[in-house]
Amino acid sequence: MAVTLLPLPNGTSSLEFAPVDMQLVRGAISYLFGEAIPELHGSYSRIVFGGETFLFEQEWDAPCLIASTVAGSLLLVQIERQLSETAS
Repeated sequence: MAVTLLPLPNGTSSLEFAPVDMQLVRGAISYLFGEAIPELHGSYSRIVFGGETFLFEQEWDAPCLIASTVAGSLLLVQIERQLSETAS
């Protein structure tokens, strides 16, 4: 499993992962923060968990969660760590 946390110019970050790892990412979110609440739109979704809102996109078979705030970026760090520990 490969998960990459990329910094964005606005100070937030994007958690990128392979489509086959989508269930693992969902599981980590559920484990760490409880149920995620999706809001579906045309080409993207907004997802709320841990009190923060994220943009979920899946372009060119490259799903990612994009934090809308610095606090959201800290939640993505926790997800990345959880998935790294699980993979070890």
